[in-house]
Amino acid sequence: MADEKNINENSTNQTDVTETPAVSNDQGVIAPPVAAGKKSFGQRYAFPMILFGLCIILAVFLLVNNNKDKNDTLTDKGAAADFTYNDIDGNPFTMSEQNGKVRLVYFFYSNCPDVCPPTTFMMSQVQNMLKDEGKFGDKVEFVSITIDPERDTPEALKKFFDKFNADYNGWKILRGDEKETAELARKYQLLVSKDEEGNFGHMNLIVLVDKKGRMRDFISPQANNPSDTSPEQLYDEIKSLM
Repeated sequence: MADEKNINENSTNQTDVTETPAVSNDQGVIAPPVAAGKKSFGQRYAFPMILFGLCIILAVFLLVNNNKDKNDTLTDKGAAADFTYNDIDGNPFTMSEQNGKVRLVYFFYSNCPDVCPPTTFMMSQVQNMLKDEGKFGDKVEFVSITIDPERDTPEALKKFFDKFNADYNGWKILRGDEKETAELARKYQLLVSKDEEGNFGHMNLIVLVDKKGRMRDFISPQANNPSDTSPEQLYDEIKSLM
C-alpha cells in the first residue's frame, strides 16, 4: 500500500512537458532546437551596432578636431563633390554653379527624432544674422539635403522648414535618389545608414564650403554637445570666408 501511495503522489506532482525532439548534426552532437521566427544576433543588433560605430567615428573626429590649433580648422579639406538635385519647387540646383558663395551643406531628414531639428534651428539663427547684414542668399547659401526622400516629399519639407522661417531665396532644400544621396554624403566624408526597418542613422555635421568649392570645416553643432559650435561661432567662420 505504501509503495502504491508513493507512486500516486509522484504521478500527481509531475507536470506534462512536451519536449521538442533533439537535433543532431553530422558529428552526432545534439543541439537544442531553434525557435521558429527567431532573429539571429546579426539581425537583432545590426542597426544598433551601426549607430554605435557612427558614434565612435564622430567621437574620434571631434577629439581630433578639438585638439587642432584654431588657426588650422579652416584648412582645405578637399573639393566639395558636385551634384544636381531638385529643390522643393522642382527647380534644379547644381552645386558647382554656386561657386562664388560660401555654403553650408547639411544632410538631414525631417523625421529625425533628435539632432536634425535643433541643428536646423541653429542654422536658422545664423540665417537671421546674415540677413541682418544683407549677406544671405547673395554671399552665403545654405544647402539642406534629405537622406529620406521617400517620406520627405516637397510638401513635407516645406512644412518642416516653415517652422524655422527658412528664407528659400538663400536656403535650398534638396531631394534626390536615396542611395545616390547616401553615396553623396560619403563624398562629403559623412556616413549615412539605414536598417531593415527603415530607421536612419547619420553623422550630424555641417560642411562649410568656401567660394571656390572647397570644403573648409566639418562643424559639430551644439545639438551634438552643448560645448560644440554655437550660432555665433558658426557665423564668424562663415564671415571669415566671405
